[in-house]
Amino acid sequence: MVKSALVTLIIGLCSNALAQGTMLFTWHGNNNYFQASFQTTMDETLPGSIFNSSLWTNSIQISSLDGLTYRASDTPTPFIAGHFGPPLSLTFIFADQNTFSRMEADVVPGQGAYMFEDSPLPNGQHGEFGSWSYEIIPEPSATALVGFGALVWIGKGLKT
Repeated sequence: MVKSALVTLIIGLCSNALAQGTMLFTWHGNNNYFQASFQTTMDETLPGSIFNSSLWTNSIQISSLDGLTYRASDTPTPFIAGHFGPPLSLTFIFADQNTFSRMEADVVPGQGAYMFEDSPLPNGQHGEFGSWSYEIIPEPSATALVGFGALVWIGKGLKT
């Protein structure tokens, strides 16, 4: 009886230890032309916060039908702005100098989300409406640590 209560407590503690303080945003386009994602810290999702962490700028990427991947770290320096009001508000303008391509992604509160690529490549003139979803990124190391400690504790209890 006591051991089953302890196991239930440990499982509860493990499930509460999953958040590492970051959020993953993923693009869902109506036509599936683009794959896009970025991460933010949990602090950046507080009302009125502006996205400005290195996690955010280093994680932004958009892939197009022609296989180009636009990143916020690309040269020339892109224009990026965003905040989580709520609602989410974003503007990304990326350029690829090798192909003379340009990608723009916008989220305008109350008007929707849109991506458009302007490129001389064969599939370079596409745009789509869509939406961004977000989820908390799990922290596997905290869960593993709590789980390992629980196993050691239960193991010691079985020996006695």
